[in-house]
Amino acid sequence: MDGTNNVEQAHGTGDHALTRTSGQLMSLLVDAVDEYAIFMLDPEGRIFTWNTGARRIKGYESDEIIGRHFSVFYTPEDVRAGKPQRGLREAAESGHAHDEGWRLRRDGSRFWADVTITAMFDLDGHLEGFAKVTRDDTDRRLLDEQARRLELLIERERIAKGMHETVIHRIFEASMIMEGALPLIGNPVAAQHVTTAVSVLDATLKEIRTVILDVEAKD
Repeated sequence: MDGTNNVEQAHGTGDHALTRTSGQLMSLLVDAVDEYAIFMLDPEGRIFTWNTGARRIKGYESDEIIGRHFSVFYTPEDVRAGKPQRGLREAAESGHAHDEGWRLRRDGSRFWADVTITAMFDLDGHLEGFAKVTRDDTDRRLLDEQARRLELLIERERIAKGMHETVIHRIFEASMIMEGALPLIGNPVAAQHVTTAVSVLDATLKEIRTVILDVEAKD
């Protein structure tokens, strides 16, 4: 019996040691990640771990931020709207919550964050807290905005060219009609006014064509 107990105790000690070693290794790996802010929250949303990536992205040292509520990273308007608590509630109910939006660094500057909050439960199903992973996606956001602006400019240019073509057609049509009506006008003064109007339309037509040619040449 004593031998059996000793073996069980040895196994137990080994299991505890393995669990402790695995936990320490995971902690070291998480702390080594600097591309992501990875930290833990208690069930109320207070921060109790902090990694290298969190320090780099958010600007806080661990002794400055641990113990504070994670809503400190949210903009005032998002805090007023209850966004931090809504994220925790969603994660607790469905297991995780994902969000993108502006967040605040320690110096007050903003960055575009891709955020995932995952609820952590014990073996009995009780909520122990949350794991929060944040990636700084500001560069991607800026590139997306630049791409959207470029698409908008291209679309505006396409519409403008279409309108120019329509306007040219209408001006040319009006000029031809007025020029064709000149022989029918008996009043010399009226005929002169129509001739002047035709000249103005022809000049406008040439100017519009010049503008279009310039735009096409720049393309």
